[in-house]
Amino acid sequence: GVAAAIAAVLVLAPDKIGGQVPAANAEAAQVLNNAATAALRLPDVEPRPDQFIYTKTRSGGRTQETWLSVDGTRDGLGRETPADDLESFPIPGCRDGRAATTKGGRMDPERTEPCTPAPAYLPDLPTDSDAMLGYLNDNHSGESGDPNAMGKDVYELIAMKYLRPEARAALYQAAAKIPGLRAVPDVKDGAGRPGIGITWSSEGKSGVLVFDASTYAFLGMAETEATVQVAVVDEAGQRP
Repeated sequence: GVAAAIAAVLVLAPDKIGGQVPAANAEAAQVLNNAATAALRLPDVEPRPDQFIYTKTRSGGRTQETWLSVDGTRDGLGRETPADDLESFPIPGCRDGRAATTKGGRMDPERTEPCTPAPAYLPDLPTDSDAMLGYLNDNHSGESGDPNAMGKDVYELIAMKYLRPEARAALYQAAAKIPGLRAVPDVKDGAGRPGIGITWSSEGKSGVLVFDASTYAFLGMAETEATVQVAVVDEAGQRP
C-alpha cells in the first residue's frame, strides 16, 4: 500500500555528523569530504525502472516540481508555482528511439522526434572516489581536465540524477580531488538558506555549490536554486 506507493524520501538535512563548523577560509576538500560522510547516512533506496524521481526546488519565490522517469522511457511531468504560462507540462519519455513532441503544454503522440533516453538514475555509477574521478574524466562536457567544466558536471550529477548514498559520497570525494577548488564562506542558496560554497570558477557566485555549514547536506546553487526534497515515487504527479 503506502510503502509501495512511496519508496523513500531523502532527507536533505541529515543529523549533524559532529566536528567543528569550518571557518571562513576552510579548505574546499574538507567541506566535500565532510559532505561525503554525511551522504553515507542518507537512506539507501534502489529505484525500480518503472518508478519516477520526484524533485522539488525553489528559486526565489518560485517552486518547481519534476517527476523524471527512472529509466528515461516513461512520460514524466513538471509543475511550476506561480506559473508564468503553464502550471504543468509533460516531459516525454524516449521509447524505441522516438519521443512525443509537445505543443501548448500537451503531448502530441502522433508526432514524434528522435531521442535518446535520459534516465534519472544511473545504476552503474562508481562508488569509489578514484573510479568516480575516472568517470568524470571520461564523460566530461568541456575540455579534458578543465576544472570549471568538471565542476558543472559534478553539479549536473547532483542536481539532475538520483544518487544513492555511496555514489553521492564517491562524487563528493572525487570532486575534492579536482584542482582549483576553493571554499566560499557566507553564501545563500536560491531559497536564502545560508551555507558554505564550493566553486571551481572565478565568475562570482554563478557557479557555487552550497552546503549546510553544520550538516554538510547539499542545499543547491548560490542565489539561483535550492533543492528542497528528493524522493522515489511510483507515478508522475505523486508527491511523497
